[in-house]
Amino acid sequence: MSLYTSGIQKYSLPNDSLTNQLIDSIIKATSEYTDKSFISGLDHIHDFVDDNELNEYRLSIIQKLNYNQFASKLIFSHCKEILTSILGPDIAIQKNVGLSIQMPNDSSSLLPIHSDVFSSDCSPYELVIWIPLVKCYKTKSMFYLPFDHCSSLHEYLHLLSSNNISSIDEFQSKFQNNYKFLEITPPSFALFYHSIWHGNVINCEPETRWSINLRVKGLFTPYKGKQIGDYFTIAQISDATKLSSLIDEIYYDS
Repeated sequence: MSLYTSGIQKYSLPNDSLTNQLIDSIIKATSEYTDKSFISGLDHIHDFVDDNELNEYRLSIIQKLNYNQFASKLIFSHCKEILTSILGPDIAIQKNVGLSIQMPNDSSSLLPIHSDVFSSDCSPYELVIWIPLVKCYKTKSMFYLPFDHCSSLHEYLHLLSSNNISSIDEFQSKFQNNYKFLEITPPSFALFYHSIWHGNVINCEPETRWSINLRVKGLFTPYKGKQIGDYFTIAQISDATKLSSLIDEIYYDS
């Protein structure tokens, strides 16, 4: 599995600090949401929150994670060395994280197979950071169709047209035997190009899946619908960029 050949790669963090801080925030938000004693861990949240409450509960957790961009800043602080090695020193990051909570046998949280680079506001220069908060495996995880399923990236990006596929259901039927499920455990995280085909299915495992996702990109790479300032914010600027900006301000504004 390689970011450049498969479109997705797993990376290891040196300790559980990031995961623990995110989980602590979630547990605090959970204690504010329900008066039930929550002692079993996130894997078993389905014992404490009913299916019909799931979306309301998830939104309450997201509000906590995104207050003052808490989760986004925290994640970047722990992953910036890896991200800088891939994207360079000038980086933009999504302001607010996304959160997936997929309880066992829940059909309301399905995300059909899709590629974000098609018919969306996403720039092809974006990467997705995918952080598991619990052990994710088999149907308790996302699935993907790797780039190297095809002999070339050109072939991969034209799977729909070259196979005369007219619907996602038809795509699903044709390629579902080629999907791979991401198996990953904290404190590892995954990076993937959002142009890979990916999604999820009904969680048939006995535990609840929890994962956080957010987008990151080179600050000066092209944007599409999601712009700097409203969707993205500056995560890091190089000293060279800071100096160049200062020169630009002093010289051209004088």
